[in-house]
Amino acid sequence: MSTEHPLVHLPRSGLTILLTNDDGIDSPGLFAVKRALDPLGDVHVIAPDRNRTGAARSITMRAPLWVEERILPDGSMGHSTDGTPVDCVRLAALGFLERRPDLIVSGINLSGNLGDDITYSGTVAAAFEGIMLGIPSLAVSADGYHDGYDLSVPARVSRLVVESILEKGFPAEALLNINCPDLDWEALSGIRLTTLGKRIYGDRVQLQESRGSRRRYFVYGDDLDYHNEVGTDFEAVGGGFVSVTPIHFHLTAHDVLRRMEDWRLDLADAVTEPAAGAWAFPGEGRERAEPGDAGIPGSHAESGGDAEPGDAAPAVGDAAMGRAAETATANETADETAYETAASSSSPSISPLEPAPRVVMFDLDGTVLDSVELIVDSFEHAILTVLGYRSTREDAVHNVGRPLLEQMESFDEVRAQELVDAYRDYNHREHDRRVRLYPGMADLLLRLRARGVRLALVTSKSRHTTEMAFRVTGVGELFEAVVCAGETTYHKPHAEPLLRALDSLGAAPESAVYVGDSPYDLQAATAAGLRSVGVAWGVFPEGDLAAESPDRMVRTMAQLEVVLSGSDTLTGDS
Repeated sequence: MSTEHPLVHLPRSGLTILLTNDDGIDSPGLFAVKRALDPLGDVHVIAPDRNRTGAARSITMRAPLWVEERILPDGSMGHSTDGTPVDCVRLAALGFLERRPDLIVSGINLSGNLGDDITYSGTVAAAFEGIMLGIPSLAVSADGYHDGYDLSVPARVSRLVVESILEKGFPAEALLNINCPDLDWEALSGIRLTTLGKRIYGDRVQLQESRGSRRRYFVYGDDLDYHNEVGTDFEAVGGGFVSVTPIHFHLTAHDVLRRMEDWRLDLADAVTEPAAGAWAFPGEGRERAEPGDAGIPGSHAESGGDAEPGDAAPAVGDAAMGRAAETATANETADETAYETAASSSSPSISPLEPAPRVVMFDLDGTVLDSVELIVDSFEHAILTVLGYRSTREDAVHNVGRPLLEQMESFDEVRAQELVDAYRDYNHREHDRRVRLYPGMADLLLRLRARGVRLALVTSKSRHTTEMAFRVTGVGELFEAVVCAGETTYHKPHAEPLLRALDSLGAAPESAVYVGDSPYDLQAATAAGLRSVGVAWGVFPEGDLAAESPDRMVRTMAQLEVVLSGSDTLTGDS
């Protein structure tokens, strides 16, 4: 089989360059390479709206992509999207830009992409997508990146390589993977053409916590090494050289194909039917539906939620409720039965609030959204990454319910913002895959709306992450008022966020109730003059909530509906 790739010659005049990355549109590497390439043509920036490191070749298939205009540091216009690096390339190449890109440059990545690393890299994945679409592409990475790294070095290398492509031409079916060592320009040993090396990963499975049938493991480690082989990208960068590795997408193992010809695979030799109990078809014998299943909101790349992000709206009409129901009620599966059954059989008798509330305000995390384990893991990741030690679960949940920066200041006032950044990096990367509504919550919200109850949300999450949750779950359109962290002077347990939501609804405190899972939620309700309901399925022990003397404590969704609406028609604990 011939491996000769025909050359593509790019126009020197009117060159259109797409610039993307996986570190996000705010990355300094993106702007560094933009400055270097601007003189060569018309540079368009489309990049993820947050860090997508490790996204590899994931794509968004069943949900629309949000694209936002962003002013870049040089005053020019770029675009960010809530999609992946591959999504960014596809947007540009399939019609978002008026002109299809002639060249794609992905980077500068704020770490190396050497050897086997390229299979995980969102930076390299964007370049791969380029060559799949027939567009010459580069992936550029800064190995050993740290604060103070001179990004002008890989930026200058990028321009040098692009100028060579303009002069010589380049195969559209191959990409160039460029890695720069952490050296000043004058200290570089030169540029080497290399092959991909072999990475040695120090990953191991380490049990972190065990609770009943559930266990939490650390899988990935930082103990990295590589095979020291002549001619590889590892050897070049280790010797102070810039590594340039041509990579193509022809994955067929032709030598194995030839060896398998004498297998003589024949359908007639197959077992007529599987042995009893050998397997179950999808959906059979499963006690719990998982994110990513058909109709279950899960990862952004695999789920089909089509609700709009839930900014506060003055009213929710039938059409909006229909859209929200279509997405949100997908959570109502065997989950609800399992959840209700798991509640304590010794639950106390629950009575409705009198008079019934006309406004029901909810906290988000741990109350509406099952995100507790993601929150705990995000805290642990941030503390380990920034402060270098493994925190306990108790450390992580101690201040949950307050704004994130305040929580991080309890760990280290000086490095609190670093902790916030590390937390958000992990949390946003994992968010769509790991959050969902608590079982029964979607139906409860829809039934409350149908009865004329007005709904509001008051959360210590930022507006951006709240809208991420709305996009995944589809319930945003059900809330007439949404108040997020940073939108008031004071935060829970202060009354101001709750009073802000009431003011936007034109409602009085005595007509409302606040439902939350943390002591801060219940304290805020008391301060605002609202009745309160504590839910015991969140992160805090029931005793901690009961100590705040809420008007009601509930353990199941059925109990919550009885408290809020007086319904006695639901199954489950009442």
